[in-house]
Amino acid sequence: MCSFQNLITKIQNSKPIDFGDLFNTSLNLFKKVWLQGFLLQLLSIIIMLPFIILFYMPYFNMVLENSSNGVMDSVALSQALVDEYGASLVWIYLLMVAVSVVSSLLYLGFYKIIKAMDHGELFVISDFFYFFKAPYVGKAIVFLLAYLGITILAALLCLFPLIYVIVPLLFMLPFFVYNTHLSNLEIIKLAFSLGHKKWGLTFLTLILNSILLYVVILVTCGVGSLFFSFFLYLPQYIIYKKVIGFETPESAFQELDS
Repeated sequence: MCSFQNLITKIQNSKPIDFGDLFNTSLNLFKKVWLQGFLLQLLSIIIMLPFIILFYMPYFNMVLENSSNGVMDSVALSQALVDEYGASLVWIYLLMVAVSVVSSLLYLGFYKIIKAMDHGELFVISDFFYFFKAPYVGKAIVFLLAYLGITILAALLCLFPLIYVIVPLLFMLPFFVYNTHLSNLEIIKLAFSLGHKKWGLTFLTLILNSILLYVVILVTCGVGSLFFSFFLYLPQYIIYKKVIGFETPESAFQELDS
């Protein structure tokens, strides 16, 4: 189990990673975890769908009530939403944040599954819910709220800070999953350190993979998103593995289990 300083040293001394090798390795890993990625998407939809319906129901009702002859009065609609629901909308937004956190906990579990499959271990569906366990869930929720806070702050600072921050944010998830013995602040520092070191490679990979995913979704009329969306999470794992590596298959999880 590596200390914070050892991980920083590994990042600083890391060698360049070839883009072609990164993409090919990601494809090979995709072949191992495509079923688990599909299950991840289904679980996320099952959790999110009821709350999405609850979230948009007031809006749809208001659209119908404030439309005449097929033309929507946007001013009347905005005022009606405030008058009719008011504080209730705040609670709905807070509920959506809570559901997003729950969904993100599944993605943390998925990173644990990626590592297990990559090391030739058996898939256990309960690993999706690994970070719902008592020793982890509190720290994980605080971590995800910090993740959300950094995203919002970068967005408020306009476009360029958000473009820069998006890369370190991608590394926050694997760093948390594989280094639960570290504090959330240390994990954030490590993610920004690696994100800064590999920013160009990671950002280029994200853009190209996003374009590829968009094409797949168009060709498959949206169905492809269920099977390929998680591919965007694989390059971060590969980069983490090449830079940081894994001492033992379960080294990242022993601290809280003991």
